[in-house]
Formats: sequence, C-alpha cells, structure tokens
Amino acid sequence: MHKSIINHISAAVATLALTSTALAQTGLEKRAAIEAEFGVKDAVVRYDTRADMMKELYRTGAEYYMYPFDNPEMTPAPKGYKPFYISYLGRHGARFAISDDIYEKVREILVNAHEAGKLNGKGEDLYRRYEAFYPHVAFRGGDLTIKGQEQLHKIANIMYHDFPEVFKGKTEATVLSTPVPRVLLTMHSFIDEIRVLDRDFSYSVDAGRKFLPVLEPNGSKNPFYEKVPRTKAVAETAAAMQAKLADPEGFCSRFFNDIDFVESSYGMWKFESGMRSIIMDIQCIGDDAATDKFDDIFTPEELFNLWELRNFNGYTIWGFSPIADNRSVTNNAAVLKDIMVNADRNIASGKVRLDLRFTHDTAVLPTASFMRINNFGAVISDPHEVKNYWRSDQIPMASNIQFIFYRSRKSSEILIKVLYNGHEASLPLAEVAPSYYSWNAFRDFYYKLIEDVK
Repeated sequence: MHKSIINHISAAVATLALTSTALAQTGLEKRAAIEAEFGVKDAVVRYDTRADMMKELYRTGAEYYMYPFDNPEMTPAPKGYKPFYISYLGRHGARFAISDDIYEKVREILVNAHEAGKLNGKGEDLYRRYEAFYPHVAFRGGDLTIKGQEQLHKIANIMYHDFPEVFKGKTEATVLSTPVPRVLLTMHSFIDEIRVLDRDFSYSVDAGRKFLPVLEPNGSKNPFYEKVPRTKAVAETAAAMQAKLADPEGFCSRFFNDIDFVESSYGMWKFESGMRSIIMDIQCIGDDAATDKFDDIFTPEELFNLWELRNFNGYTIWGFSPIADNRSVTNNAAVLKDIMVNADRNIASGKVRLDLRFTHDTAVLPTASFMRINNFGAVISDPHEVKNYWRSDQIPMASNIQFIFYRSRKSSEILIKVLYNGHEASLPLAEVAPSYYSWNAFRDFYYKLIEDVK
C-alpha cells in the first residue's frame, strides 16, 4: 500500500512542479526571467551521494557533520589583482545536540523501560552504555564544544595566511553576532585567533535581536519573523517518503520487548530520531568525552535513509523546491543586501577591511540557496532525486561563505571571489577569469533578484 501511495504522490508532485501556476506561486517563474535577462545558465551537477556517504557515514549527520578542512588550492588572481577586503558569513562551530531535551528524553525512556522490564538484551546494553555517556552531555544541549572553538581558530588562521594583503598594516573589522551563546563563543574564538596573529587588528562588535533581520531572518527571535507555512504538497510528499524510508517500529524492536510502551510513553519515531541526533553529534564532541561512538546502533542503510528524509524536508524549507513556499530562502535576500551595502560603503571609505557575521545554518544555507552557490539553487521536481543534487551535509558545523574582494592599480574594475567552506564557489554569472567575477556584474544581478522579492 505504501508503494502505491508513494507512486501516486510522486506523480502528482511531478505534475505540479511543471505547471506555470506552481512556478508563479513560489516565485520561480520571476527568478527564471531575471536569470534569462542576465544570461544565467543552469550549472548544477549530479552527485553520487550514496557512494559518498557510505565512504564517510558521519556525512549522514548533515548539520552535525564536521567542517572538512581539506586544504583546497586557490586559483591565482588575474595579473595585478590583490585581495583587499573580506566579508564573512559563518555558522557557529560544532555544538552538542540542539537541546537538553534530546538527551533527557532518550535517557528517560531508557531508564523507565529498564525499571519496567521493557528492554531486551540489546536494550539493556544500550541502557548501560548511555548511562556511562550521559554525564558528558548532561545540561550541554546547544552549547559550543571545544572542537567547535578549535574550528573557528583554524578558519581564522587559514583566512589570515591565505589573504595576507588584507591584514597588512592596521586592520579594522566590524563584527555582528546573534545573541545565542554558542554563536557568541564562535565569534570570540575567531576574533581571538586574529588578535594573536595580527597585532594591529582592531574591531567593533555588536550582538542582539536588532540585527537578526540581517543575520538570521528566519529565526523565531527576529522581531519581524513570520512563520512560513508548509504546503499540502510538501506535507503529503514528506509523509510518503517517511513511510518508505523510515522504520521506527523495526528500529525500536531491536531494543525493546514492548514497542507499545515506547510509543505511548515517548513515541517510536521520536526515540529513533533522538538517538540519531545524539549519535551523529558525537563527532562534534572531544574524544575524551565520548569514547563510545555507538556505531553499532544504526545500520549504514538506516542512517542514509534517515538522512535522505531529513534532507528532503530541509530542501523544502531552505532550497528552491517547486512544491514549497520559498520565502524561507527569499527572506535571506536581506542578508545578502546588507553584505553588499556594507561592502560598497567600506570599500569607499577604505577604513574597514573585514566585515564579519556570525550566525546559524538557518541563515548560511538559505543565503547559499538564494545566491545559487554551487548546487544550492537547484529546482528539483522528483523528490527522490533531491538527495543527488541538494545535500545538507554540505552545511557542516562552522560552514561559511567568504566574499573576497580584489583590485588592481591598473584597472578600476573590482573583482570578487566567493568561497564556500574554503572552496572556490560556482555562481550563476559569467566569470572574468576562472573563479573571479566582476563586482559590478555581481551587484547588478543580485540587486535585481533582491528587488524582485522585496
């Protein structure tokens, strides 16, 4: 029965995605017209996602995946051009699972099941192991980990050594952060590294709800926040995918001798989801605090299926899904606009060389989608193909977008290169040179897109 439902919904989704009415509702039709005006071409690539993730299962942790630090090579700038200004938009570093509630609820069901005799042999083993693990994570939900602090020190160090011209002489920075403790500590770690490296470094810093419209427009604390509703098509498609990809009853049966106990006291799906979050987050915790990796709890196939389901749901929120209301993406036009406005002002004044923003994945990811960085702007009609184009493992802990500006004494044209997680990013614009774009062309194109969603 599930298969017939899935086929029916998938067909309906494909039909919906091809109608001009659906495109108009999501704003994709207008976006396509603007892109055609600027000669933008679709440059998305299809990944072999399953193969990638089976080689590195921690990738299935998506938002818990650790920043790769894979030392990519940089394309040399055109002759005579040197970097002089950097604008940075970055997610906080590695953290514990998002809330205390995740750790506490999983512990509560295991303890209660143990006391009630509802655990089988594997369940009792899981209970004992979790009890040993729990003190390392108790009351740490959402906190930045030591690994998270180390990530930002390293990212700042790489920036300093990759673009030394920006830091010659006195270097002044403007810094903004969301008021969440893990983000504030992220900001501190980044700045602390620059201060050690550059003795002439100075900065002004601010944080608070006032800045959320240009730091995290989709954050619930934003004074102008409006919840974007989930469309019926998204809800139905997600339900069909969950029926196909997830088996919480089978998962819970491996540990409990009474799954009705789990369902009535917590919920089988919640227990499976909670265990996944806890185990995937272990990569973010120092090795001394998490010697047990719990790597025998899920099969690789289960982890991949759970990732695919979550990835699809993420795409319908943070990507340009043809069956969704895309305002969670277009809201981040405000972030990009503020980056560009500040860049023009700082370049004109010549005073500020670094503009640093520290925020969350819920700001970095939709900004990447709005800009169509790499594959993030892809419009994918088949829900089962989303995994091969739009991938949430590419928004790891400490993910960031860096806008590197170049100029030459022999030309008035300013060039820009965009780095995504340290790699030269692909943009939907014509290149002046490989990986380098005209700042004027960049501004013209993105201001046009921003004006369309204003």
